[in-house]
Amino acid sequence: MKGARDWPWRKILLVGGLYLTFAIFYMLALYFAVPPEYRHGLNWRILYLDYPLKALYTLPIWLLTFRTFAHWNLVSRVLLNVVLLPVWVKGWQWSYYWLCDAYFGGGHLVGSGEWWDVYIPALFYVLQFGIFHSWTYYQDLRVAEVGRAEASRMALQSELDALKAQLNPHFLYNAFNTISASTGPGQERTRDMIAQLSDLFRYQLRANREHQLTLASELEFVTGYLALEHARFGDRLAYTVTVADPALYRALLPPLLLQPLVENAVRHGLSSLVEGGHVYIEVRAKADRLQFSVRDDGAGFDPARITYGYGIRNTRRRLALLYQTDLNVVSSPGRGTRCTFSIPLAYAPQSFSDRRRTTRPQPPAGIPE
Repeated sequence: MKGARDWPWRKILLVGGLYLTFAIFYMLALYFAVPPEYRHGLNWRILYLDYPLKALYTLPIWLLTFRTFAHWNLVSRVLLNVVLLPVWVKGWQWSYYWLCDAYFGGGHLVGSGEWWDVYIPALFYVLQFGIFHSWTYYQDLRVAEVGRAEASRMALQSELDALKAQLNPHFLYNAFNTISASTGPGQERTRDMIAQLSDLFRYQLRANREHQLTLASELEFVTGYLALEHARFGDRLAYTVTVADPALYRALLPPLLLQPLVENAVRHGLSSLVEGGHVYIEVRAKADRLQFSVRDDGAGFDPARITYGYGIRNTRRRLALLYQTDLNVVSSPGRGTRCTFSIPLAYAPQSFSDRRRTTRPQPPAGIPE
């Protein structure tokens, strides 16, 4: 939520206006609090020394609260402000008194009156950081609402697309079966490819209806896609699927999250090379995150001179909306491309309905894994 914590010049002017307003009110309060014979002039030092010094001491605490420890929850950041309150108050008081004595011949409260220079600045500190926290919370809430609205719009569009795709799926299944049945003797490989294509289409329809599927299902779909591509490219295409822990096959993820990256590796990384190349898919768990890597040793590209296609943009947008994480793409000409991302690790319950197998997906016979 970077945008929620960015403070451009307009917000800086608002903070400056806050300080100026309180400085003027403080000056007027002092003016009317003293007898008329002592009102020979306003204490302009409040404007050019007092509150600017408060702002100087506020800056490092603001950076700690809203930058360094921005990932802390609200309660933790408020407690941090409470702990730093006496540091802010006494730091300002000692600095202000020293400057007054050194350059202005005094003019600050003395004796028991010094407690007013503890009480009033402490109130101002609490008020200003209360405003800062309220503003940041409001901005974060707005960003979250925009994200939810965008996610709802995309979900609605996906549902409409799914409805259009499901107008008559049985027609396509029957068409696949008809083509497969019409394949003559000795064409078992073609018949297998038609069956694989039918499975891929069936999975895509299912992906339009369900929000999460298991890693085993996703990898079965991806390896099925790679098997079809291998039939086209032959020995120019090889692939390796590595899952660090067999238990991860029960991990949940949004469907069709890997396929665009794999397709991008084949189409843009390997297809233009005479010698072809290798696609590596790696999945592992680290702490409470499920980490993915899709890598190829193909043509690569210069990130500064490329406009990402729909697959990369769509995957990056889905990750941002669903998990507030990013898709990292590293590439250079002649050295291949690597796409990595991570999502929260969650496992499917035993009662989870997954009609596809939940064991390790295996490539068709004769296809390198």
